[in-house]
Amino acid sequence: MKLFKEKIFSLEMGFSRKEFIALLGNQNKLFYQSDGNVITFNFSEQRAVITLGEEDVRRVGSAVLPKLDVNFNFSEMGDDKQGQFMKIFLLKFHRGGG
Repeated sequence: MKLFKEKIFSLEMGFSRKEFIALLGNQNKLFYQSDGNVITFNFSEQRAVITLGEEDVRRVGSAVLPKLDVNFNFSEMGDDKQGQFMKIFLLKFHRGGG
């Protein structure tokens, strides 16, 4: 199964920028370099670039939840590696509830 068929797309994630950066630093599967809002991943000798966009909040009733736009660019990565990368990324950045 191929995750996110497009080479360039955005996700709205339920994190503040600070939370996202902390999770990025604590995971040990995806190797990266960061320069401000631009994070470059080297995965199986191919490159993916993520750019952190605007941080905002989502209001649901009286709850205020963080929201962060995350822009993905896989133009330098093959389809198979992109699918593998996204499976790992989503696992590491999964936010559970319950």
